[in-house]
Amino acid sequence: MAIKWSAVKVSEKVDEVEELMKSIRPTLWRIRQKTEELKGIPNLPGYIDQPTNTMFGKVANFNEYMKSSIERIRYLIPKEALEEERKALEYGSQQSLI
Repeated sequence: MAIKWSAVKVSEKVDEVEELMKSIRPTLWRIRQKTEELKGIPNLPGYIDQPTNTMFGKVANFNEYMKSSIERIRYLIPKEALEEERKALEYGSQQSLI
């Protein structure tokens, strides 16, 4: 049974998401670095330290979460359907007159 959604479009959009993640990754790591600097301020009270630790962890977790989500979506795209659709697009979408 053929799928009703476009495996190629899904694959392309996932590629775009991955490229965006690559572009923001340096910013995420700068945020993490600045958060480390914040945590290093002497005599930081617990009510500041706790949300700072949370922010530090969430930045790293977000990066890993997005990476694993991208990989999962790619894994879930049926390979055969993706190949078939790419072949069909390669040959064009005009109907035969015969």
